[in-house]
Amino acid sequence: MSIVVACYDRMGLLERTLKACMAQTGMPVDATWEIVVADNHPRRLATAVVSRLQADSPVALRHIPAGERNIAHARNCGIAAARGSFIAFVDDDEAPDPDWLQAHLGCLNRTGADAGFGPKYPVFAGGSAPEWDPAGRSYTTDFHMPQDAEIHPLRWFPPQARGLGTGNSMMRRATCLAGKTPFDEEFGRCGGEDTLLLLGLAQQGRRFVWCADARVREFNEASRMTFSYMCKRMQRSSRHSAMVRMEISQHRVATRLGIYGVALAQMAVYGSLWLLRRKPADYLQICKALGKLGLGSLDFIPEPPVAPARS
Repeated sequence: MSIVVACYDRMGLLERTLKACMAQTGMPVDATWEIVVADNHPRRLATAVVSRLQADSPVALRHIPAGERNIAHARNCGIAAARGSFIAFVDDDEAPDPDWLQAHLGCLNRTGADAGFGPKYPVFAGGSAPEWDPAGRSYTTDFHMPQDAEIHPLRWFPPQARGLGTGNSMMRRATCLAGKTPFDEEFGRCGGEDTLLLLGLAQQGRRFVWCADARVREFNEASRMTFSYMCKRMQRSSRHSAMVRMEISQHRVATRLGIYGVALAQMAVYGSLWLLRRKPADYLQICKALGKLGLGSLDFIPEPPVAPARS
């Protein structure tokens, strides 16, 4: 097995992620695994962090140069360097629980599925969620599905969980990550490359399951806790989703009209609700509608870098 961590400039959070990956427990006695850090910064900022942690790592911890500011390229470099037949992905702002890796492996072994996905729970700078979202719902990814339940991302009825991504996942290399560039690097700057891969795999009949026991804790800096940041994030991710739906569609005109129809209905319903009750959740739905209509930036949302953690 290989854990692939793509990173750019959040070295403090990367150290938190790597320490959590190094602390995995409950693995089968015959299991071997490694951690591959795919460094996407032109100055290779992760070199020092990885070097400092290597001596204390119970498993192989490797640093891989991975081009410049293209998340798809970074993931592709990490996969190419990885030795495992199972590839687990965790983002550099996520800290997996101690039983995370064995939970993912057990889920795929039990179900025979091609890929498994787990929940993300937020941790906030300052210790509490922002006032506009006191329950942290906008920062939480939990499909509330039974353990090992199948996920059907292309099915519209009955309603299916949305928002599948690479962060907190495990995939079988042979069936999900074949070829030199499984992630489309044309989407690597704007985002949506993982959605494109996963929906394409779903079209090919690959099986996805929900692994409720494989939990990660995603750290949110103060810059991410503003309502304006979340509006940009929702609008951007909705635009990504619409682009990917168009990319994989065999009937693009019908797909585009369908997306526009959903967006206009969303605007009408949540625009009215926003005017009546001024709830942030309603405005975020408006942002999603704007994204479906093709509005908003596709580039990375600027965030200040996080300084390296001190032990």
